[in-house]
Amino acid sequence: MDVKVIAFSIIALAGVAGLLAIGLGGAGYERSDQDKEQYEFSERAAVRSLAGPGDILSLEQILHNARQQHIGRVLEIELEEQGDGLVYEVEILGDSGEVWEMNFDARSGKLLEEEMEE
Repeated sequence: MDVKVIAFSIIALAGVAGLLAIGLGGAGYERSDQDKEQYEFSERAAVRSLAGPGDILSLEQILHNARQQHIGRVLEIELEEQGDGLVYEVEILGDSGEVWEMNFDARSGKLLEEEMEE
């Protein structure tokens, strides 16, 4: 094998490894179970650091606010970054079968957006 080919292969492998390390491995790349667990652990730690000192409202407070808007079964709750703040996204299955999606400011609990999904 030619020295140029070996050098190119090493550089190419290093580039691919670098991309995988920063999460740009392409659509086909899937995290290992250990990577997923570490990511979820760090995500939970970040949320705890915000909820602990009272930077964001508790899940119970947000659920109370959501249920004041719509009575039904909670389907999903997510805490997401939007702009420069955090937003709780709550989905509720209403008594008549409709699904309501509501966004609440995580710090104030204020209802920011509400829509019925089709």
